[in-house]
Amino acid sequence: MLNNQIVLREATALEVGNWDELVTRFENHRVTHTLAWIRSLADSEKGKPLFLVYEKNGEIVGCLPGLITGIGLLRVFGSPLPGWQTRSMGPAFRAESISTGEIIEPLIPFLEKRHNIHHIEIMNHHLDHEEMSGGGFRPELRPVFRVPMFPGDEDRVLKNMKQNARNRIKKGIKLGLSAKFIDDERFVEEIYDQLVEVYARGGNTIPFNKKRVEAFFRNMKRAGNLLAIAVYLPGGEICIATGLFTAENKELILWSWSHRTEYRSYNATELMTWTVMKKAMEMGCTIFQIGGGSEFKTKFGAYQDLNKYRWVRSRYKWLTGARDIAEKCYRWQQSVRGQIAKRGIEEKFPSASADPSAQETQANLHKNIH
Repeated sequence: MLNNQIVLREATALEVGNWDELVTRFENHRVTHTLAWIRSLADSEKGKPLFLVYEKNGEIVGCLPGLITGIGLLRVFGSPLPGWQTRSMGPAFRAESISTGEIIEPLIPFLEKRHNIHHIEIMNHHLDHEEMSGGGFRPELRPVFRVPMFPGDEDRVLKNMKQNARNRIKKGIKLGLSAKFIDDERFVEEIYDQLVEVYARGGNTIPFNKKRVEAFFRNMKRAGNLLAIAVYLPGGEICIATGLFTAENKELILWSWSHRTEYRSYNATELMTWTVMKKAMEMGCTIFQIGGGSEFKTKFGAYQDLNKYRWVRSRYKWLTGARDIAEKCYRWQQSVRGQIAKRGIEEKFPSASADPSAQETQANLHKNIH
């Protein structure tokens, strides 16, 4: 007779070394579940990685990666936490073999008793709402935009875009802009400098340091998931826009895009994004997650997905309230500092103001503070 009891345990050293072989067994895995992504977070000092494995009848039926970090005297498990520039993680699992309840029931005591965790956050769109709520988790809707892609049929993808996006792609080509893929880690200096400028232009300070971008670039490149791109003026010497994307499991994900205020009239973002989309389709990608934010992204043919949630649970009720207050205070602080930086940009470039692409970069990165 089979024992259907779920066993939750930490992955062995051998399993961690072969983590991607484990996690990619499950159809709902994403690049954010992979060892490279977890290492990029650990390398940028987001916390200590914890790799959990679910077994049923001696078979691995789910994996849950996350990181443990300390906030004062509190210990927090994030999969992921806000501010990690990570739109999703949570468990990767076989839905026909393990339910949401079977995932959550052993997880809470495992984290609280073995690791003394006070607060848990999970972001995932494959978890059952009733069973998560029954486990004491509070849902927070985190909509994202997705663009359907059709490998071998670029014209279909172009037709799904709005006319102004297609016009700007043509404009970039006509102006002689060149979009080039980058694999030199030294280029992070340019990427980060542009991101700082974008945040300032939008009235916010950048919520992560250059080390975070370096860790992301290095680890994702090593794993073969990175698509880093830059757009240059004719002549190939002046970089006016940059973007960081990942591709895994037929999914293209936007991590950041930015452009120089001085050259905003070139509308380089559209040409840059389309170049990456074409490359991703060559790799077999069928969906492009373009992050949260405003309707601006619908110009690329995106639709809004309302199925993604952040699930929040604290050991003590007061802790969840304190977390919400801290989030609001952080946003206020970032806004004040950002407005000061924005005035500096406007003094240097009088015509500059918060533009759609600046807002969208923040939607993908800054709004991950939620």
